[in-house]
Amino acid sequence: MSTNIHSAQASMLGYRFQPLYALLVLWQESEDDFDEISVESDDDVVLKSNYTKLYQLKHSTGKSGSLTVKNDGFWKTIRIWAPYADSSDHKFYFVTGDSVNSTSPLHKLVTGDLDRRAIVKLLMDEAKSVIDERSKAITKKANKLPYESKIHGCEAFINLNPKQRSALIEKITIRPNSFNISQVHALVIDQLGQTVIKKLRPLIAQRLLEWWDYRMLHTSKVNKSELLIQLQNFIAQIQDNNLPDDFSRLTPTSIDYELGGFMEKQIDLVNGGKSRKRKAAVARWRARNQRERWIADDVLNAIELKEYDDLLIESWGNRHEPMKEDLEGETEELCKKRGLELLDWVHDDSHLHIHPIRSEWKQYFLIHGSFQQLSEELKVGWHPKYYEMLRSD
Repeated sequence: MSTNIHSAQASMLGYRFQPLYALLVLWQESEDDFDEISVESDDDVVLKSNYTKLYQLKHSTGKSGSLTVKNDGFWKTIRIWAPYADSSDHKFYFVTGDSVNSTSPLHKLVTGDLDRRAIVKLLMDEAKSVIDERSKAITKKANKLPYESKIHGCEAFINLNPKQRSALIEKITIRPNSFNISQVHALVIDQLGQTVIKKLRPLIAQRLLEWWDYRMLHTSKVNKSELLIQLQNFIAQIQDNNLPDDFSRLTPTSIDYELGGFMEKQIDLVNGGKSRKRKAAVARWRARNQRERWIADDVLNAIELKEYDDLLIESWGNRHEPMKEDLEGETEELCKKRGLELLDWVHDDSHLHIHPIRSEWKQYFLIHGSFQQLSEELKVGWHPKYYEMLRSD
């Protein structure tokens, strides 16, 4: 059986949309720092606040239509919400890209009109019609039964008593003409408008969305205070005396891919072993990617990074040159031992002797990894005679 690729893509986008919508709900609609948002629990999105708010999302990037009581997605949602009809602390939100005609009884679910008797009757009529037609098809032993998508929602609504039906409909709000996944980044930028100057909003928005993706991969629940703390961290990182940290928690997908060049050969010259190679590879990968990200985001320029490399080379030279002089005529075994000590200084202590690139920058990987990149370029090394031994390569 062939797969409808467009349907699969729509489903994937809808799944990706859920956590992004949850971010905006938690940010804009929660009332307390301890309010908690979750995805794919009791509903697509659930906000635990003074009320338990259930959000059913009907995401679409295509042409929008008009929502009516015949909509399959609406009836599927009725089936999900029906068990909570008696609950006094639940509210329900049907979020759709479709519009709702102002003359439709469903429009009262958009405006918040409390008189919803006409809606209950409309839903009852539709549910009875669906159940009747399906029963007739069963009696006729039809090969394919109608209303496969909405029958369970219709049955769930019919099975409620009159009081429960009214109570359920009273709790429902429809949010028509909803934004889609392509508009989320712009909405996050707009949301930052009250707290962040204009030129920094896109940078913080991008980092916030990246963090949110990472956070949602590890747990489906986040509270408001965690979101606000992370947001403040990003704002603080963009200040003049600090820089964004994008890579301290990340590692390369392949260590082997990072090896094979002069960096590895330099470590071999002093018998550094596998563990030091791995440490060097991770640090260089983080530093290289972070430097590229800073330049791309225009929070730091290549000249400032070049000047910082010059500082690292000077600090290295202050140790390597005397070592080289002291080991003149000594055994190769001693040269390797002293060179290994210098390599370990880079990863264990260099950050204690070299000031950070910005005063509030607290991550050591930039120094450690930049040293390893410089070793790849043969601008620094660990063995007293590293250049003579490797330059022919």
